[in-house]
Amino acid sequence: MSFLDTITPAARAARNVPRNPHPLCRDFAPKAAPSEFWCATCGWNEPMHADEAERAAIAAELRRLSAGDTR
Repeated sequence: MSFLDTITPAARAARNVPRNPHPLCRDFAPKAAPSEFWCATCGWNEPMHADEAERAAIAAELRRLSAGDTR
């Protein structure tokens, strides 16, 4: 089990959304090589597109940041 497997989707979103403040799109479109792991539309990685928990966590974090909540 890797370290990333132990982090909750909410914790990953809190760490990553400030660096990529875009909602996770529904249709993964790979960037050109060598960056094909990342989506050209939203900038998130391919595995996240299939994970509804990640999608919900990213959306919640975007709402929190847009409301001005700095924790």
